[in-house]
Amino acid sequence: MSEPFELVEKTFGPVIEIEERVGMLSMPATFGRDFKRIMAHLQAHGAECTELPYARYQEMDWERELNQGMLSTLSSMLFKRWHFFVGMPTSRLLPGDGPMVSRELPSRRYARALHRGPYRQCGATYKALHAWAREQGLVLANEAIECYVNDPREVGQDGLETVILIPLESE
Repeated sequence: MSEPFELVEKTFGPVIEIEERVGMLSMPATFGRDFKRIMAHLQAHGAECTELPYARYQEMDWERELNQGMLSTLSSMLFKRWHFFVGMPTSRLLPGDGPMVSRELPSRRYARALHRGPYRQCGATYKALHAWAREQGLVLANEAIECYVNDPREVGQDGLETVILIPLESE
């Protein structure tokens, strides 16, 4: 489901984001709505998305997420409210508007994987990436970024590609 892992240095630069706290079952509609709002904002300001759209997940408890059993996984799907930012890198800093915030994301080092297949199966790639990072002696931060290579409205579930980036703890 994934390609070999690697360490990368990445700078997102200027971005526009919408902060969210929703359950997993609400995520598809939330992403669709937010990406549409962000694209309209970019067009209104004569700017463009310069890289892949993403979700930047916060407050990740990796031990819990990677080691939970089936019942805990089901409970998370139904009841957990995930804290994340829906965003897009932009050609320049833009004014914010309502829930949209413009900011610069600094350069960071990340453990990187490419997941191929349905979003619901990304957990296996996260587990493998964490195991690889542990073998390399890396300490990962409690956040993750998923960059969406293609659009689920245009590609079947098995054709989806997601770049997973987990920042390293401060070195």
